[in-house]
Amino acid sequence: MRPVLVAVADDFSGASDQAGMLARAGVASLLVLDEGFEVGEGWEAVTVATRLRALPVAEARAEAARLLQHARSLQPHMIQYKYCSTFDSTPAGNIGPVLDVALDVLRLPGAIVMPALPINGRTTYLGYHFVHGVPLSESPMRGHPLNPMADASLVRWLQQQTPRRVGLVAHDALRAGPSAVRSRVEQLWHSEIPHAVLDCLDQRDVRTIAQAVADLPFISGSSALAMELPAIWRREGLLGQRHGVQKLLPRPASAPVLALAGSCAEQTLRQVAAAEASGDAVLRVGGRTLLSHEPADMARELLPRVQRALAERGAVVVASSEEPTERLASLRRAEEAGLPAREFGLRIERLLAELAHLARMELGVRHFICAGGETSGAIAQALGLQALEMVRELAPGVPLCRALPGRDVAIALKGGNFGGDGFFADAARMARRVKLGG
Repeated sequence: MRPVLVAVADDFSGASDQAGMLARAGVASLLVLDEGFEVGEGWEAVTVATRLRALPVAEARAEAARLLQHARSLQPHMIQYKYCSTFDSTPAGNIGPVLDVALDVLRLPGAIVMPALPINGRTTYLGYHFVHGVPLSESPMRGHPLNPMADASLVRWLQQQTPRRVGLVAHDALRAGPSAVRSRVEQLWHSEIPHAVLDCLDQRDVRTIAQAVADLPFISGSSALAMELPAIWRREGLLGQRHGVQKLLPRPASAPVLALAGSCAEQTLRQVAAAEASGDAVLRVGGRTLLSHEPADMARELLPRVQRALAERGAVVVASSEEPTERLASLRRAEEAGLPAREFGLRIERLLAELAHLARMELGVRHFICAGGETSGAIAQALGLQALEMVRELAPGVPLCRALPGRDVAIALKGGNFGGDGFFADAARMARRVKLGG
């Protein structure tokens, strides 16, 4: 059986978001973290986690071409390029360049561009993108250390990244229904405007768009359509019965849980602060220390503190997350020391990834919570994870997963702005209930 959908996601937490939304809709959903993992029979949707978002543009284009050719080799009904609902990219890319590669590799006249995710407060109106009603350029994304979003106009932002023309499917087409949406998309394509940005204000709009694009061979955007397309595919006989397997223990076990937060997103900062306020064990890692120590050495020094916290509390949050003013100060110090922002970010990733590796190998930790897209990717790779199956949803866009093939690790890969304030404590309680092994 060939999969109905193969999605190529540009970071690991975004891939987890996508795979989780599909599972939520009753799809047998597999998240692939290592391309060497052989996708067997029975998976209705496959999401491939990559680090496309963080690569230099030229590397991203080459990697995207290879990944899309691999996706096509699985012969799905549809391929998706999945990116964040806050359209994380610089004026140079990588969303536009990867979309251009997709059109070339898949020989397509155009692509839809739909980053909206209303369930998590990301909406688009007249081409302008909002986060909980605040224009993207005025939201905390404006100060993102790697992908600062300085313009809420998705049409303008994307047009900077591609020589191909960018157009808009405005909300009046959505009010007129799926046929009007499809007609407007095809009108743009026939006018040699291949990139069609879609307005979207609520879940009803998502449903309308899903009906308009369900038969396209390629889509791009957030995980929103993964919530609505499965119902259409099921009606068309492309999916089996709703997928569901009991993978939870009847009550929490006493297993230690290690949470690692590298994201500086506003919601992750609130979650770390809430964990501290409730008396949970939180170990802070300051940016100044990261400049004067090698990540591997810092991880080794932190390990005894992690061990004590796990013995005393059963769970610990290790956070490099910093408030905006602290983050800017850390970045200034890094630049003064000759360390660009990207390299400074890589030091944070290496520290948390090495700590996760040591915790597993020396402390026997098998339950992990990760916050941040790049953080999640580094940790998953350090743990040697190949693929994940969905267990249950912790929050919209945040599934709890088991590692395949051995089912010997439970893990959640959380985007920085996802989850409620008490996420870390809630996730730890649920992670302990995951059946491991067998």
